[in-house]
Amino acid sequence: MIDLWDPHTFSTELVSTLTAESQLIFDYHSEARRLMDEHLNSSPYQRLKPNRFSADFLSFQEYELTPILAGARIRAWHYARLLEHEVDAMQQGLVPSSLGFLKKRLHDLVVMDLLSREEADKVFQESPFQSQEGIRSGAVWIVTVPLHYCDTGVSSLLGNWGGESAYFWLFDKALAMKLRNLGISRILEIETALSDGLNAFKASSTVLEAWAKKQGALVVPTGFDIAITNCLGTAKLVRVHTEGECTFEAIAKTYPEGVREKTS
Repeated sequence: MIDLWDPHTFSTELVSTLTAESQLIFDYHSEARRLMDEHLNSSPYQRLKPNRFSADFLSFQEYELTPILAGARIRAWHYARLLEHEVDAMQQGLVPSSLGFLKKRLHDLVVMDLLSREEADKVFQESPFQSQEGIRSGAVWIVTVPLHYCDTGVSSLLGNWGGESAYFWLFDKALAMKLRNLGISRILEIETALSDGLNAFKASSTVLEAWAKKQGALVVPTGFDIAITNCLGTAKLVRVHTEGECTFEAIAKTYPEGVREKTS
């Protein structure tokens, strides 16, 4: 299992492949930064110029690096507000998001007297899944670089039970507040393969940024949202970090060991 942002965790094959093209990787990212600075500071305002290293860089990324990562397993991160029984269920196996799964989760809340039947029905009927199930369902979404719990990209997911499928289009403010009081914020470490769709290609961008930084380029590895779909059967929940625990607040600052600081 590798951390895409940490070259110290890369496999021997990955390190060897990156080392052979270290100069190209450094040159591409250094040129990209120079061109962006020139673009943003131009007066009169000028279009962003093409990076002269792009063709060779993208060829290396697609045809040499991505195939290696397609066979790798990575540590990734999932952010959610969950009740204890939901954490226990995820430890038995990850379940992809779907309208049917949301319905089951809401039913469980009714049985536990945490929501009324009418409240559960309202959340279900106003869910984005009702019109967007085709693009939202069938996956567990993760991010490839750990984010601090205060990061704006994940704070709403940690603050609202059910995630976007439950709260995003909910107009009843009292009910929305009720969802915010259900469960506890959790950050889940997940080990997964990268053979789904474009996941390996997306992951390669983070790897290349991390390697460029190692070579001295002024770049910070960024993460990508990726969807675990066909790989769900082999994905593993490694650890659950719950609000109130020391590691929960340390994620993206001092945990995992060697992680760069990244806060909102």
